[in-house]
Amino acid sequence: MLETPGKQLVASYYVGFDRDKARDAATALLRRHPDLGFIYSSSTDIALGVADAIEASGLAATVATNGWGGGSAELEDLARGRLALTVMRMNDDNGVAIAEAISLDVQGRGDEVPLVFSGPFALVSSGDAPERIEELKRRAFRYSQ
Repeated sequence: MLETPGKQLVASYYVGFDRDKARDAATALLRRHPDLGFIYSSSTDIALGVADAIEASGLAATVATNGWGGGSAELEDLARGRLALTVMRMNDDNGVAIAEAISLDVQGRGDEVPLVFSGPFALVSSGDAPERIEELKRRAFRYSQ
């Protein structure tokens, strides 16, 4: 935000990963700052709660929020215009990494297991073609569906 002229943080809330608390916090925020243009959401449940608040406040045309994870609920809300964008996790890559870590451990090579793994992400916006989103879904869930 510091690198984006004209943008200013007006508040921050800790709501855990609770959709209802996120909705309530966003509703209060929108009452105090009706000219707000964007609410940053840091998880799926927060994004869905914020989207609920934006919709209930009648501000969907002027206030946007993001998802974080790109699961089914977020992609549905993206298609419906309730989310402006999401960072879509390639979920099945995490499963492969976990299986590889288990394999290394079983082989007695636990010291080779990475302490942190983050697979690839893709930025998806409400303006993306449905074909692109479907391709990303096929890639993200290629083993689990």
